[in-house]
Amino acid sequence: MQLKLLTTKKEAGDATSFIFEPDAPLEWKAGEYMFYKLPHENTDNRGDERWFTISSAPFEKHIMLTTRFAGDKASSFKKRLFAMKPGEEVEAKGSEGDFIIDEPDREYVFIAGGIGVTPYRSIILDLDNKGAKIKGKMLYGNKDENIVFKEELEEVAKRHPEFEIRYFIGDKHVDAEAIRSAAPDLKSPIFYVSGPEPMVEAFEKTFLDLEIPQENTRRDYFPGYVWP
Repeated sequence: MQLKLLTTKKEAGDATSFIFEPDAPLEWKAGEYMFYKLPHENTDNRGDERWFTISSAPFEKHIMLTTRFAGDKASSFKKRLFAMKPGEEVEAKGSEGDFIIDEPDREYVFIAGGIGVTPYRSIILDLDNKGAKIKGKMLYGNKDENIVFKEELEEVAKRHPEFEIRYFIGDKHVDAEAIRSAAPDLKSPIFYVSGPEPMVEAFEKTFLDLEIPQENTRRDYFPGYVWP
């Protein structure tokens, strides 16, 4: 399918959201991702294809892709994406992924690293829109105070007294102690972790060390980002 760029939205720091209109009706589950193909000149060795989480919630109808831009260090794909003008199109297919909510009544611990917050925006706004009672914690680590989606997520949290967002900025990282504090009963919640690939891999070991049941964990890897 083709996605037509409607507009862009500057987010915190170096992050930008791209809002697209699909050329045909599209249904997806909050937390899923899509495949994008964006042919361009002088393509680097990373190619012209990417996977991006859909950061919009299904009820919003449009497809939103949110990512960071590293300036001159950015890939040729990112440079072309950030050069797009409203009305231009990108080829896409999907949606896919198992980083979704199957049991909205459960307690959750959402661990986000930087731009890894994108699936949580979709998930949390979707639960709120459906009238679900959001229970649990979000542990949100970021390199600085430029926290993507901070205001939106905090507005939702105000409506859900059993949901709390905790921030870990700079050298303060989400660790085993933070996880124990968020969920004293480690066997009960479902643990989601999303962020740079090295971070997610590190949390796989942390979950094992904490003896969190594997069936109670979900992962979403973001390749190409440095951590910590």
